[in-house]
Amino acid sequence: METVTIVISNKEADLMQSFLDSEGEDSVGTIQNYTADFGGGLEADIKVCKGDPPFVDAVLYDNGSEVQVMDVSDELLGEYLFYHNGKVYAVIVEEGIEIGS
Repeated sequence: METVTIVISNKEADLMQSFLDSEGEDSVGTIQNYTADFGGGLEADIKVCKGDPPFVDAVLYDNGSEVQVMDVSDELLGEYLFYHNGKVYAVIVEEGIEIGS
């Protein structure tokens, strides 16, 4: 398994989760995007999206083409597992310590 960890500040994690817990809106679009680069043209985007309700969209790309889309989620932090060409790719989104805190 190949793993990439994305660390976001506590403040940003709280802000994104508050947004995900909100009522949402009729339009759909990306609020924040976190990219995990596995090399060799493979990368995963973990996107916080507006909608009704807001959601997290996790997608694995191979040279820019979607190869796996996970079910949407209402939680940003955690592990996202993708399966492609017989391999497992994991993205872990976690809170980190803010610089200067």
